[in-house]
Amino acid sequence: MIKAIAIDDELPALKIIENFCGKTGFISLQKTFNKPNEALAYLQKFPVDLLFLDINMPSLTGIEFYKAAAQNTMVIFTTAYSEYAVEGFNLNAVDYLLKPFCL
Repeated sequence: MIKAIAIDDELPALKIIENFCGKTGFISLQKTFNKPNEALAYLQKFPVDLLFLDINMPSLTGIEFYKAAAQNTMVIFTTAYSEYAVEGFNLNAVDYLLKPFCL
């Protein structure tokens, strides 16, 4: 089972990710966060295998967040901005999901 968390400043996006994870038999979404700093604190106590991570957030970008997190954690970047895809894959992202998501 892959343990994951999702970080996004948009609550509807978090709900969709939660729904997607619930439909898989191999991803256990442990928690969702709309404040990146809370997610960083959580990760220090409860490491996970995978991050669903929005790139464009007001307080801390997803790129900055990922660089501050443990580097052995897989990441799937989620964003409405395709121009960040190359940078995301340069950070070894597992995938890059463009918003808006469809159920």
